[in-house]
Amino acid sequence: MSREEKNPGITRGCHMKQEFIIFIVFTSLLISPVQGNSATLDDSFTTAYAPVEIERVYGTDYSHEVFDEVSWSSFQNFIIRLTENGSRPVGNPETVGVNNAYARNWIIEELQLVSRGRIEVEVLGEHDSVLGRLPGYLPVDAPALMVGGHYDSVVDAPGANDDGTGIATTLELARVLSRYNWPLDIYFGAWNAEEVGLLGSAEVSQILRSRGVELLAYYNVDMLLVPDPDALMGESVLIAYPEGNYHLGEYWADLTRAMSQNYGQHMIRPVQSTDFSGWHHSDHWPFVQKGYTALFAHESGFDYDTAYHTPQDVWNNPLYDYQVAIEAVKAIGSSIAFTMARAYGKPTSHEISTTVLPGHDKTYSFSITTPTTINVTCRWFGGGTSITLFDANYQLLSHFIEEEASPWKLTQIMNQDVFSEGLYSLQVANLGGRSVGYEIEVSYETDIDGNDLLDSEEFWFDQKYFSMDSDLDTISDAQEMIIGTSRTSNDTDMDAIPDPWEIENGLDPLDPSDANGDPDNDGVLNLVEYEYGINPNSPDSDADTMPDLWEIENGLDPAIDDSLEDPDNDAVTNIREYEEGTDPQFAEFRLERLAMPMFIICSVAAVIIVVYRKVR
Repeated sequence: MSREEKNPGITRGCHMKQEFIIFIVFTSLLISPVQGNSATLDDSFTTAYAPVEIERVYGTDYSHEVFDEVSWSSFQNFIIRLTENGSRPVGNPETVGVNNAYARNWIIEELQLVSRGRIEVEVLGEHDSVLGRLPGYLPVDAPALMVGGHYDSVVDAPGANDDGTGIATTLELARVLSRYNWPLDIYFGAWNAEEVGLLGSAEVSQILRSRGVELLAYYNVDMLLVPDPDALMGESVLIAYPEGNYHLGEYWADLTRAMSQNYGQHMIRPVQSTDFSGWHHSDHWPFVQKGYTALFAHESGFDYDTAYHTPQDVWNNPLYDYQVAIEAVKAIGSSIAFTMARAYGKPTSHEISTTVLPGHDKTYSFSITTPTTINVTCRWFGGGTSITLFDANYQLLSHFIEEEASPWKLTQIMNQDVFSEGLYSLQVANLGGRSVGYEIEVSYETDIDGNDLLDSEEFWFDQKYFSMDSDLDTISDAQEMIIGTSRTSNDTDMDAIPDPWEIENGLDPLDPSDANGDPDNDGVLNLVEYEYGINPNSPDSDADTMPDLWEIENGLDPAIDDSLEDPDNDAVTNIREYEEGTDPQFAEFRLERLAMPMFIICSVAAVIIVVYRKVR
């Protein structure tokens, strides 16, 4: 956190280093700071890791997974490695300190290593701030999310807390979030020259604004390790947000609090900027000045932080509480993941699976951003239950109580209209004598950007794409972007099977190898199934009891029921030919053809006799 007590001016003349940095050779960490444009990828880096499959996220909430994947030991190790060489004062652009340059290059390398090369890195501005971008899969302009902190420190202070925690948060979330393929870009910032006036973040905020980058929210992290011992309900981390429009500040603080409460230890306390004395003194502030929604994650025990800006700001200071810090990192990462779960045409939902001990209760929170109806469905087993819905002021809205278990099906227990913004709560209580298990789904409409369009009725790009079909393949351009298929080709993977047919039949339009797949194990490859217009998921597409493969091999049509036809005119139907193992296209000799009906034999004999007599 900066020592400056006044708002720094924003440096307008920033020097932009635009080329992507992919890899910095380790030895460069020991020499002078990077000059000029960014370094390029070392060929050896591309073979450092085996390819990994990255899951494309659409309509799936991975907030709980991200919360659990954030690692205490990994977070702490980042702080140790950042601070092992002592303090990192910035100096000036001409004489940057050796440790400061070392830290910058180490951060560049780590962003690449933890993301397996997926994060694109730039060094920006005269003060060499680092900006990494994890690209989202949407191919058009869309908003982004960002997390960051500053990597410089004051002289003689190793800066484990100020701001090793911000850099460690950035790197740990880069490690976890890069395991997924999200729809939106995520930026990871490491600002320089914070301690001498927020200079690096001022430069980068100007650069991003000039590029037209839209940020849904920026989480600035600066000092997390000292909690207030008297914090109310253990809320040991503050999330300061700008006053004003709920959607442009408080919503994001509420969301972060909800993630901590739903998955963790309820350690986050939102606080309005006007009630927070440090609001103008860290790297979120230049972004606020540029019109961005920015929040400040900060320790609640700053008044007890005796190591602040001293040589005692080391990673193993007994004053520091890593449990508090890691809770904040988890909650921020979960908030980003939850935001990415939006799906077109579907309301926002939470799925809760939990067990409540006798005499205990659990509370789950969610943010309401627009007038809506809160639907709660539940299946519970082991005993009765009590479930209560509270509004943002903790006023009771709805209460459900049942003495018996309902284990077999989801039951709608609440359908509550609400109109006020804020953090709502659902309390689940076990009033009986046995543990009760729950499967709960809470759904409601949202409008997180406050544009008066429900999130379920729009995605992250212009609505016009939903009515466009550039390649005339019956899939809208919007859906193509969501799925990942090409908007200019009806066969994205060039496997001779059109995208719509692959999607309709459960194949992957991005994988050319599935043309040679056989999901129904009927011996007919998918490409052949497509050519015949049959079902790749059924060995008998027309349900005529003759397998597709047999029909194809014997010149029949596997797409229509031709079981009673007789193409070889041998008085034997196709189904019988199949059952007897004969060829439906060839009239085999059959003994039963000699056993002609008696009246035919008699008639032929009579004709022969008459002819014979006439001849005589």
